[in-house]
Amino acid sequence: MSTSSPVPKTADSKDLNTSPPEPELHPLVYEQRCKDFWMFLIILRCINAVCVRTFFQPDEYFQSLEPAWQMAFGTDSGAWITWEWQYQLRSSLHPALFAGIYYVANKSMTFVSIFPQVRAMALSILPNIVQAFFAGASDYYTWQLAERIYGQESNAGWAALLMTVFSPWQWFCSTRTFSNCVETTLTIAALYHWPWSISLDPTPESSADSTKSPEKSAATPARPSTFGSSKSVNSLRIALLLAGTACILRPTNGLIWFPIVMPIINRILSSSTRMNTSDYIILIREAILCGSLILLVSGISDRLYFGEWTFPPYQWLNFNVNQDLAIFYGRNDWHYYLSQGLPLLLTTFLPFGLWGILQATTTDTNSIPFLLCTTLLTTITSLSLIAHKEVRFIYPLLPILHVLAAPSIWSFFHTTATKTTHPPPFPSTPVTKTVTIINHKLLLTLLVAVNVMIGGYTTLYHQRGVLSVLTFLRQDFEAHHLTPRGIPFPTTQNETFAAFLMPCHSTPWRSQLFHPSLHAWALTCDPPIHIPAGTPERLAYLDEADRFYADPVGFLKREVGGRERPWPRYVVGFEGIEGWLRTYYREVMGEGFVVRERWRGGNTDWIDDERRNGNVVVWEFGEAEAGVRE
Repeated sequence: MSTSSPVPKTADSKDLNTSPPEPELHPLVYEQRCKDFWMFLIILRCINAVCVRTFFQPDEYFQSLEPAWQMAFGTDSGAWITWEWQYQLRSSLHPALFAGIYYVANKSMTFVSIFPQVRAMALSILPNIVQAFFAGASDYYTWQLAERIYGQESNAGWAALLMTVFSPWQWFCSTRTFSNCVETTLTIAALYHWPWSISLDPTPESSADSTKSPEKSAATPARPSTFGSSKSVNSLRIALLLAGTACILRPTNGLIWFPIVMPIINRILSSSTRMNTSDYIILIREAILCGSLILLVSGISDRLYFGEWTFPPYQWLNFNVNQDLAIFYGRNDWHYYLSQGLPLLLTTFLPFGLWGILQATTTDTNSIPFLLCTTLLTTITSLSLIAHKEVRFIYPLLPILHVLAAPSIWSFFHTTATKTTHPPPFPSTPVTKTVTIINHKLLLTLLVAVNVMIGGYTTLYHQRGVLSVLTFLRQDFEAHHLTPRGIPFPTTQNETFAAFLMPCHSTPWRSQLFHPSLHAWALTCDPPIHIPAGTPERLAYLDEADRFYADPVGFLKREVGGRERPWPRYVVGFEGIEGWLRTYYREVMGEGFVVRERWRGGNTDWIDDERRNGNVVVWEFGEAEAGVRE
């Protein structure tokens, strides 16, 4: 953790922070305060991780935990490896993190003879606990960057910290195992460590200075070096390593850094703003060294996982540009990030975020807030040109939004005034001090309450059934198919325990099911890679899930019951398919057999996919008991 003192505020940042400057703390006191808040934020996010009991999107599991499970426990572990990994579109660095955690934790628990049932519970929550450390670091560096811009102990800095702590989106998403969550932490930490003086022009020389004689110009003192100390070089090195790793994980992260790096290139072309030659040498040297190190580590990791040398960022760009596969997962309006993305990220902070952006665009162009605003606009504009959009794609911008919104939200809810008192004994010399007054208390209370309710609803209730059903299946399997010591019964090792007849990737997989002997299958939705883009065949393509919902009974008759899709002990699905199951079973099995409901769990009150409406249900099939009719 870095607790270095913030850089001096620019004139522009003073304007944004309307409150009077606070006296700076002693460096040791400030360092201890930073350590205290670091621990507080880590503990808070660990609690946050335990409270998240809902499902968001499949990539939380299938782009991280499933390949991590395979890395840790081998190809026979039952992990579901999606087509993206087969075509080497994703970097293995992110799942490798969780694979190491899985492997060490499982070996440690096995060494002390912990039963598989207990290990399953521990490993199901462990990745989120690990992600909690990244989430806490994201909160911490959001606060630190705000203090670096607006000043140590500034009111805007405290506002940024409170915004990230009370953000519903952070509570809902930050402890999930998306690569976007790690990307967000890497980005805000890199922005904090970035040497902003190399991206900002020095104060322009006056016109009088420009008319100086050559003799006087030669006497002008040399420009101070940006990297004159080992501390500044280390800060640059950390920023480059973090930013480079973020770009490897998510190539679109380069859009964030483009507006920050471009001014450095522009300064080369201007003699009045050009840095010292030594600074350029250090910058280029560190960029080459850090970039080479990241590529080396990433290349070795990918070589070990994929079995050959490959470069996933290139494969990702090739498939999305040439194959146009992103559209297969949905097409959104051009204004999606403006009309839905920003409101979802900021929720009740949206007005203050928009006002903060407006303020940053009207301030001095030679300031950190202006560069951050340029980064926001460049990234959102560029990603809006892509047909497939998701709010988590702009998640790395949320800490920047909090930083820019901090001055406006603080000034709206707080004002400062001077208060004069006459301490006894009378008459005495009057004492004048500055006090902070909280404005709009009712609105502030309502804002916090709404944020807490949104965070609680989305993490404890919305789409909880698709996670709860896996806990039921795992525990039912342990009760009926394993000995008390977790050893499978020989007579049940080849049984297909469950089939998921629901839209593909509606639930997690092996990271929650755990046991490799728990055999299951689910409907797939692999894209038509083998069909050329833009052809009628591509437009008419139906994946396995589409075929099931187009003709449920016919699909079950044609495609279920063979070697690839054996009939299971349990069928898992949303309640809307129950009628189709009964029709199929009645037509195929005839009288004397029934469909029984084994488990039912509430999922959500509303969802944008009608196929996912209603409760999640587990059915089993068997002979009707005497006197019992379906």
